[in-house]
Amino acid sequence: MGSWSSYSLSDFLLFSPEVYERLFVLHNQDLWPVQLVTLALAAVVLTLVLGRAPGGTRAAFVILGAAWIVVAAVFFLGRYQTINWLGADIAFLAAFEGIVLLMLGLAGRTELMGQQGNRLKFAAGIAVLAAGLLLYPLLAPAFGFTIVGAQVFGLTPDPTAVATLGAVALQRSRLRFLAALMPACWCVFTALILWTLGRADFFVAPALMVVALVVMVLPRTTATR
Repeated sequence: MGSWSSYSLSDFLLFSPEVYERLFVLHNQDLWPVQLVTLALAAVVLTLVLGRAPGGTRAAFVILGAAWIVVAAVFFLGRYQTINWLGADIAFLAAFEGIVLLMLGLAGRTELMGQQGNRLKFAAGIAVLAAGLLLYPLLAPAFGFTIVGAQVFGLTPDPTAVATLGAVALQRSRLRFLAALMPACWCVFTALILWTLGRADFFVAPALMVVALVVMVLPRTTATR
């Protein structure tokens, strides 16, 4: 048993930092220009959530669910599986998350809180949502990586997980905790991988996850005197 103490997390990784970065470059090159479509859908999701109309929020959750299913099929069962033997297992969990979000959307269990209640809660949730939907691609050049390898909502897991957490954090239904489980777990998992690879951006996903989880437990309204 003592021999296990000599191992570190890096000993269990099957890929190098260069291989991991190249994974996203090739993934994006294979799918271009689909990224333009998913970014447009991301803008639609943000607009629908800000509008908070019942039909709009239902559509937003359907788009989020479809995004997870695409990530499961195209990313985890695609190039990711070639560098990580857990790819198929993670794909199953991602697809399940997609089904949960689709069911919430189709069943109309997507009522969101508004800014007339706890404004800080609303603003923080929207900020996390916007970060996952639209700002995540900018992280690659910000941390010294090529924009060609940027992660994009609906095609890669990190921004999809962050955006989902932002949306479900504003949800009124108690099912939001179930919907948050998979994306939260992924944020922790990806942080461990990036930290082990020595990437400076390892903290981004878990930091946004923490903000979203705090938003989930904050009261919906602020106390008034």
